[in-house]
Amino acid sequence: METTARIRVLVHCRSAGTDLFRTLVSLACQTVGPQRLNVVLASTMPNTHRTAEARLLQNSLGFKHLKVVDASGMHPSMALNIAALEGREEVLALAPEGARLSPRFVQSCLKALQAKNAQAAYPLHTAGSPDATPLVRLRPFSAEQLTRCNPVGPAALVRREAWESLGGLRPGLQLSQWELWLRLALSGYGLVRVPELLAFCRPLHRLSPWQDGQAKALLVTSLPGAFEPDVCRWAMAHLRGDAWAQPFTTGLMPTPRDVQAMFAGLPVLQRTRPLSWNGGSILTA
Repeated sequence: METTARIRVLVHCRSAGTDLFRTLVSLACQTVGPQRLNVVLASTMPNTHRTAEARLLQNSLGFKHLKVVDASGMHPSMALNIAALEGREEVLALAPEGARLSPRFVQSCLKALQAKNAQAAYPLHTAGSPDATPLVRLRPFSAEQLTRCNPVGPAALVRREAWESLGGLRPGLQLSQWELWLRLALSGYGLVRVPELLAFCRPLHRLSPWQDGQAKALLVTSLPGAFEPDVCRWAMAHLRGDAWAQPFTTGLMPTPRDVQAMFAGLPVLQRTRPLSWNGGSILTA
């Protein structure tokens, strides 16, 4: 990958207000320079972003390329898949609407991709203002964590080769980004964490306990080979509505021991502190 290679930035947006403007400004301030960023807005309000005033504002930020894709009525995952098409950039960047990205976000993740020969890289995240501390102190990343939680925040870089090889995000899943990182790890692609706080993202839509359980169960059934048999049994039982198969702690998968306790009717310890950056949250349409 050339040091001057362009990066295709994928932004799913639902408005033309301050949330989107905040993200575009933080992208324009990247140390790699806005000229290297080809920004694609997958917009649920495409006509708003095509107005003269909006285009003037976006162009004034210095982007050489900014494209608006009509994502009306699409699930965010499908919208991001479409936004990734057609370009030749070797690296894709996921930047959620409303995120404040450190000026070093892209450069630090690019260095991590090259230094570790990885296919994806993500920094530490926090939900809220730049003055907030991270929600949790995460352990050093290992692929095994992805079978328990999603330690990867919504802002990340991934090589196009890996994205296309895996077919991008799966639109039928609410936890599609978690599922993508899990497939990436299972395929032998490297995923590396940058140990710097470089992304400040607003809290995503919080799922109810039942919705969280359903979303996790669908994730397990989509990749049964990644999970232990007892966890797969829990997922199938939860989707059937079996009373013993509880949703478990928001944002966390139950362990085989947890599943066995549920099935036996024993008390199950509910974790109060998630291991993921923003457990139990999703990108919503």
